[in-house]
Amino acid sequence: MEISVRKQDDVTILDLEGDLVLGAPVATFRDQVQELVEGGVKKIAVNLRSVRFLDSSGIGAMVGAHTGLEAAGGHCKFFGAQERVIHALTLVHMVDVFDLHEKEAAALASFPA
Repeated sequence: MEISVRKQDDVTILDLEGDLVLGAPVATFRDQVQELVEGGVKKIAVNLRSVRFLDSSGIGAMVGAHTGLEAAGGHCKFFGAQERVIHALTLVHMVDVFDLHEKEAAALASFPA
């Protein structure tokens, strides 16, 4: 799992590349989100465009990012998920929990001012 971090205005964008699965990929994602939250970041958008597959641990890491940011008074949005990832999230009813967007612009526009 490779993660590139960039900023657009007050939103931190994480570009994920690789499978979000048990082991190092999930640990890398969790550590990155935790570091940002501990650093005071309140708005994170996660780009899933290059995530081909995720397992239950990957979904758990997404839940952790979502709930961790909410607990810190922030917001987490996800965008660009491939059909296979959306299908996995649908099977476990997470599409109703996560704020999922097709495009980056839509995700960024959905953050509160």
